[in-house]
Amino acid sequence: MPDQKQLQKLTQIYTLVTQCYNQPLPELAINLPQCQLMTYVAAEQMTVAQVAHKLNFSATRTSNLVVDLCKRGYLKQQVADHDRRRRYLGLTQLGTEKMALIQQQLPTILQDTLRTLRDQS
Repeated sequence: MPDQKQLQKLTQIYTLVTQCYNQPLPELAINLPQCQLMTYVAAEQMTVAQVAHKLNFSATRTSNLVVDLCKRGYLKQQVADHDRRRRYLGLTQLGTEKMALIQQQLPTILQDTLRTLRDQS
């Protein structure tokens, strides 16, 4: 029979990680995968497929993240000069401002989350 206290702790940890990863972070109004995506795009010109590979996500899941960030005005898609079929992602001005907030606030958010995880274990 499993130890109920251990099972409960594991469930609490899983819930916290899932919320942190999938729900928008209150301080930033975007979730961690979106933060990662924007960080990759800020560093270099990438296609959706390249970002999907870096995130280790499916093309569909990555496309959904991109569509959401484009609708919110953080990302734009640009047609490549050398290949009209290829689209690269780029930050908009609003996306650049959001990226500055991410760089400023995300380290503290992650430290607090990891501290909470340690306290629960």
